Amino acid sequence: MKVYFELVFAFLLIRVSSGKSVEVLEKIQKLSSVKEVTSTYGEYDLLVKVEVDSLKELDSFVYKKVRTILGIETTTTMVAAHLDRK
Repeated sequence: MKVYFELVFAFLLIRVSSGKSVEVLEKIQKLSSVKEVTSTYGEYDLLVKVEVDSLKELDSFVYKKVRTILGIETTTTMVAAHLDRK
């Protein structure tokens, strides 16, 4: 049996309280699992690319690190699919 290790990539869509975008962005950038943060217009204020070792680690990251940041109102998490894997 072949066993391999595959990272989990996800994108977080974050709504931030009015006037808190820069403060929240700076805090999120400091988190070790964050690979990129982009400020956006529209329904969400921030788009965050995350890389973790497992879905369990993603759960912990979202609930214990991201959602505890003051100024974050809501988050939506999208786990990246691996459709190109053979």
